[in-house]
Amino acid sequence: MKILITTEFYLPLRCGVTLAVINEKKALEAKGHEVRILTISSEKESFFKDDVYYIKSNFPQLYKDSYASIAIHDHLLKDILEWKPDIVHSQCEFFTMIFAKRIAKKLEIPLVHTCHTDFDAYGIHFTKNEHLWEWATNTFIPKLLKDVDYIICPTSKIYNLLKRYGTENEMSIIPVGLDIDMLGQKCPENERKALRASFGFTDSDIVFVSICRLSEEKNVEESITHFVSMHKNRNNTRMLIVGDGTERQKLEDMVNALDMNDYIKFAGNIPMEIIWKYYDAGDIFISSSTSEIQGLTYIEALASGHPIVCRKDEALAESLIEGFNGFAFSSDKEFLEKALPLVDKKDYRLQIASNAKKSVEKYSLSHFADSLLAIFDKVK
Repeated sequence: MKILITTEFYLPLRCGVTLAVINEKKALEAKGHEVRILTISSEKESFFKDDVYYIKSNFPQLYKDSYASIAIHDHLLKDILEWKPDIVHSQCEFFTMIFAKRIAKKLEIPLVHTCHTDFDAYGIHFTKNEHLWEWATNTFIPKLLKDVDYIICPTSKIYNLLKRYGTENEMSIIPVGLDIDMLGQKCPENERKALRASFGFTDSDIVFVSICRLSEEKNVEESITHFVSMHKNRNNTRMLIVGDGTERQKLEDMVNALDMNDYIKFAGNIPMEIIWKYYDAGDIFISSSTSEIQGLTYIEALASGHPIVCRKDEALAESLIEGFNGFAFSSDKEFLEKALPLVDKKDYRLQIASNAKKSVEKYSLSHFADSLLAIFDKVK
């Protein structure tokens, strides 16, 4: 089968959608299928490279971390039509969906869509008027998705969200797959020590690791606040923030103002193929985001053998087993109550870590591919 995936988010940008696209391509190719990607380039010229169609950007950016295009007569579209995919799988609702719909209609093939977006949470990027944003999403999202043959929801959170909007398409929940074996790797002890030492961390330090795009909706500022409370109680704790984005300078300024530069370190963007080393360098995963759909970094952390301590959110429904592989909190007080025992009791922390690794088998790439192919076969 030939499968075209369309997405606004792709390398070099690293985010959950990028990871979902990369993992889908890897998973489907392992099953013998041919997969290509259509995305929007930062360049003013279109080109094809390494199975990716890069459509030129010719429209102002509406979102800081992606590019926009309405080049609906681009020469690459002719190339895609000549390639003749059997199915189009869109991963974003806006500009690349225009191309997805056009290609599917021209070739008379099914269009499947995975919705990764918590539209309620992302309203902060476009308007401060919550009522206006609520009206817009409830009005336009069902219309936008009307012509899609099937919708895939990574979690019950997005499924319930789309139902609340009045979306009538056939839908099902399929979690995004992850390379569990890659994420579960462990560094040799000397290499792990060296990586921790490069940030000024020792063997006896307990390191809270945060891995995400540094944008407003990820709420890293709150994680820093919780960590500072923890550090006041336990001075052997440290925090490693991995990722980059529009909020990085603001967060670095916050850490500087708190005089926490010796205890909170920024690693910047790390290539996906070695991100497991940065999970391994930590001891406990922390997140305060409430904008997640599936929370891929939560699952990555679990696969890496880390207890997760995350802001209470519906996105945790499928991944967090409270008290078994991690904990959810809704206040600073609750964060300390859940996290302090993990810091203080090594055997307890290691037991939760062991449980974490056992809880992620359902997210394997092979299982992900089989679930997707069942949907693709259903709509063909």
